[in-house]
Amino acid sequence: MIFIRTFLLLLFQHLFLSSAFAVSGSRHHRNHSLLADEAALLAFKKTIVFDPESKLAGWTEGGDVCSFTGVRCDKHRHSVVQLNLSRSGLTGALSPVISNLSGLRYLILDENHFYGIIPPEFSSLRHLHSLRLDSNNLHGSFPGFLGALPNLTVLTLTENHLMGTLPPSLFSNCTSLANIELSQNLLTGKIPQEIGNCPSLWNVNLYNNQFTGELPASLANISELYNIDVESNSLTGELPANIIGKLYSVVSLHFSYNKMVSHDHNTNLEPFFTALANCTELQELELAGMRLGGRLPGSIGRLSGDLSTLLLQENSIFGTIPPGIARLSSLTWLNLTSNSLNGTIPAEISRLSYLEQLFLSHNLLTGAIPAALGQLPHLGLLDLSNNQLSGEIPASLGNLVRLSFMFLNNNLLTGTIPPTLGKCTDLSMLDLSYNRLTGSIPPEISGIREIRRYLNLSHNLLDGPLPIELSKLENVEEIDVSSNNLSGSIFFQISSCIAVTRLNFSHNSIEGHLPDSIGDLKNLESFDVSGNHLSGGIPTSLNKSRSLSFLNLSFNDFAGVIPSGGVFNSVTDKSFLGNQDLCGAVSGMPKCSQNRQWFRLRLFLIVFALVTFASAFLTIICCVIGIRRIKAMVSSGNSVDTEQARRPETPELIHNFPRITYRELSEATGGFGVLVLEMVTRKRPTDDMFVGGLNLHKWVKTHYHGRLERVVDPSLMRASRDQFPEVKRMWEVAIGELVELGILCTQESPSTRPTMLDAADDLDRLKRYLSGDTTATFASSLGISSSTLGDDELLPPFSVHAL
Repeated sequence: MIFIRTFLLLLFQHLFLSSAFAVSGSRHHRNHSLLADEAALLAFKKTIVFDPESKLAGWTEGGDVCSFTGVRCDKHRHSVVQLNLSRSGLTGALSPVISNLSGLRYLILDENHFYGIIPPEFSSLRHLHSLRLDSNNLHGSFPGFLGALPNLTVLTLTENHLMGTLPPSLFSNCTSLANIELSQNLLTGKIPQEIGNCPSLWNVNLYNNQFTGELPASLANISELYNIDVESNSLTGELPANIIGKLYSVVSLHFSYNKMVSHDHNTNLEPFFTALANCTELQELELAGMRLGGRLPGSIGRLSGDLSTLLLQENSIFGTIPPGIARLSSLTWLNLTSNSLNGTIPAEISRLSYLEQLFLSHNLLTGAIPAALGQLPHLGLLDLSNNQLSGEIPASLGNLVRLSFMFLNNNLLTGTIPPTLGKCTDLSMLDLSYNRLTGSIPPEISGIREIRRYLNLSHNLLDGPLPIELSKLENVEEIDVSSNNLSGSIFFQISSCIAVTRLNFSHNSIEGHLPDSIGDLKNLESFDVSGNHLSGGIPTSLNKSRSLSFLNLSFNDFAGVIPSGGVFNSVTDKSFLGNQDLCGAVSGMPKCSQNRQWFRLRLFLIVFALVTFASAFLTIICCVIGIRRIKAMVSSGNSVDTEQARRPETPELIHNFPRITYRELSEATGGFGVLVLEMVTRKRPTDDMFVGGLNLHKWVKTHYHGRLERVVDPSLMRASRDQFPEVKRMWEVAIGELVELGILCTQESPSTRPTMLDAADDLDRLKRYLSGDTTATFASSLGISSSTLGDDELLPPFSVHAL
């Protein structure tokens, strides 16, 4: 018994000591492992040349490695098992020192700026489960050694510059591989058949590469395959019905933009769609851009009830759209654009109550647009453009209140634009161009204030005035109503379209003047009003736009001088063709005559007319006074003859010329001065404002002080606003002299007024100045400035002197 106890005691002691040594050894090994991992991480930090977010600033020697940013250790803190620096903006070569993290399971460095090759040393990371290096600048041949990582589950190298072929060895030991994403690289060759050796594979993303050959038949062995995306490669062969028919769990099939064909020499889609019916969980089917031939089979209606996306655009599919497509009750996105489909649009499509986007453009569809389409409550995009659809636009489309994009252009639609479209308040783009629409543009269009991209109503038969409601589209970038029969004028409120970049009003019957406010469109890049009946001068405000690069004013009735500066320095004569009365410094256009160019401007015609009218009025007054004096002399002459008959004849010198007194001329000058002030200010002495001793003379004199804008009629001021400096200077001289003359001629005391002769001489000099007579320079031919006069000051007699 003692022997037994002694034996058990020795055995327990041995076991205890052995355990103690083992624990001590384990602690020593753990410390050594973390020290090695720390050294590897600090060495990796040194290879980083740019760390914009200072993610590695806390990586310091002697620190707690397991607390480093992006680092995670195992639960015993024995070693680093995860390095995650995703989306950190790091720049540097992908360093092989990472391979010294012997216990690493997750290496996540996606969306950075790492460059160079994927180091071969990574093959030593035997515990690695996930390698994510996508969205970097890595290059070189595909790293075949990754097939030696037995535990690799996730491999994502998308969006790099990797080249070469996929080595079959990548799939030689892939029992754990579940997710492989190699898209957006430069990979070539065939997809290895060995890919079928990966029983756990559920996601294959190989899109945007240069793969060739057929899709590997071995994919049919992977029963749990969830997604296959091989878009944008050069894969060939028939649509893989033999593979697809066995992938019962597949959810997404993206085969678009390859070189595959349908069965029977690209004429039969039935076998493939029949096989697809086995994919009971299918949600996305994309077969675009392969020029697939054949008719859409009726079996399309037997596809998965979960199908939400069906993209068949850019193929050679012909025939009608099968009504059975309406059985795909979960469909949200249907794209049949750019095929050869004919017949009518089946009204049954309206039963696709979840449909958000419907593309049927660039086909040969005929007939009317089904009114039932207005029953799609979630529809956000409707594209029926470039077909042969006829009839009217259904008013029911106004019920599509979630619609953001409507394209009905390039059809044979007739009738008017339904005002109900104004209820589609979320529309961002509306294109009804190239149809046969008639009537006016409904003002309800202004209710679509969310139009941000463009409104295109061009190439129709629309008439009526250009609706001012267009000015309410503050967010629109492009407005095109060209090639219609629109009339009216371009409203100055167009400047409210502050976001507009392109305006096209060409080939209509618009008349009137271009508003100066057009120059306030600071984002305007293109402006076309060619082929209208616009007249007047070209607003110089257009030269204020720094973005304007295209200008077409051709075939109108514009007149005057072509402005300079801004866009006018880069345009050619093609911008002004068909405007007979334009001149300027633009190459190919006639030069302006210095002596006559002012007459082509509306501004100077107005001023010249004012001066001419005032001069004629002054002449009439002088004639009236003269005639009155002559009559008086004739009457008095008769009395003199009777008296002289009684007197002895005595030789006497008689002057028979009528004499007009200074007082008569002064009084006449006062009336003339009132007329001048009326013409310049557009105010009358009888206006309600002139009360309490205030008259037109006092009002002008009080407000003038050399500031024309304070007294001159606003329409005259607007006419001068955007003229050339020399034109504006002549305008200011002419109007200023008329104001001065009006003030002087309406002085309260007749003795302080200039005579009619003085005023007439002054007006004559002003007329010659406006006519381009450079010898008739004008300062103040009266020798007096009204600003120096008080209302009751007596002036010395006037004398006219030449300048």
